[in-house]
Amino acid sequence: MELLGYIGTVLTITAFLPQTLQTIKTRQTRDISLLTYIILVISALVWTIYGIGTHAAPIAITNSVVFLSSSVILFLKIIEK
Repeated sequence: MELLGYIGTVLTITAFLPQTLQTIKTRQTRDISLLTYIILVISALVWTIYGIGTHAAPIAITNSVVFLSSSVILFLKIIEK
């Protein structure tokens, strides 16, 4: 089962990476929902804390990367307003 967790980790990180890199490159955030990324950042932070607290490495790793990636996009969205 733990292998499935790590496969999910790789897939989730891979899914978030293109949007983050594209947003950093173009600085285009007009079509990105501010509310979605606020919720995503908070959610990923909560899941990261949960993963650390329960020693669930796949959850902690996945959500810490999602937290960082989403935070970058949220930061760019806020400063580009």
